[in-house]
Amino acid sequence: MTEPIWILFWPLIAFNSFLLMTVIFFRLTYKVQPKNSDVDLKEHSRFLNRFFKEYWYWLTSPFIKLMIRIKISPNALTVWGFVISCLAAYFFYQGHIAAGGWTMIFGATFDMFDGHIARLTGRETRSGAFFDSVMDRFCEGVILLGLAAYYRDSWLLYMVVLALIGSMMVSYTRARGEGVGVDVKEGFMQRPERIVYLGVGSVFSPVFSFLLSSFVILPPHFLNSGAIILIAIMTNITALQRMFLVMKRLEA
Repeated sequence: MTEPIWILFWPLIAFNSFLLMTVIFFRLTYKVQPKNSDVDLKEHSRFLNRFFKEYWYWLTSPFIKLMIRIKISPNALTVWGFVISCLAAYFFYQGHIAAGGWTMIFGATFDMFDGHIARLTGRETRSGAFFDSVMDRFCEGVILLGLAAYYRDSWLLYMVVLALIGSMMVSYTRARGEGVGVDVKEGFMQRPERIVYLGVGSVFSPVFSFLLSSFVILPPHFLNSGAIILIAIMTNITALQRMFLVMKRLEA
């Protein structure tokens, strides 16, 4: 399904310009910005390093304060994140790839809010953390289900299924490792990376396809397809890496 490119193009320019200006401002004032303790609880990578995570907390802090003021519970935010993920899955299923990407990123932000608000309001519980982790898997699964439905007549369906298996196994190998006393956080394609790669690839996919269509013949939504293939490969590599690391540490 072809999306109205100019409806997507100008909001993309406006939003990215806003993000660029705020990143520059945060970079210039980074040394005097208060550090967020929640960032220390997250795993970092070269792409999603501490700076970008602290920037995102800083950018969304007004929304966090608003939610604390109106007394939204962390579990309610978790549920809303799942509802928004279902909407993103529907957009993907309908072929609205950019809209699905924006909605997925928006829904994933709620995942960041719930734990942060729980800690700020003293409502952090083990049951809430467990509920959050389980719902994260449902969110990711339903989004990949929407993509599978969209690519049902394409070979990319197999890549989506492989991405779903790999994503679940990345989480399972860590959880199972912790169950036998081994904390394993290594790996390239963890959940934040998966969200960013799939989200950014989906958001920019219609625009890049439109801009490059005059110069080269490309498959539709090639950026989205590339993100799916990358996730499919790297999640399974990450799961295998974690599996061998846990086995090695148990044997030692």
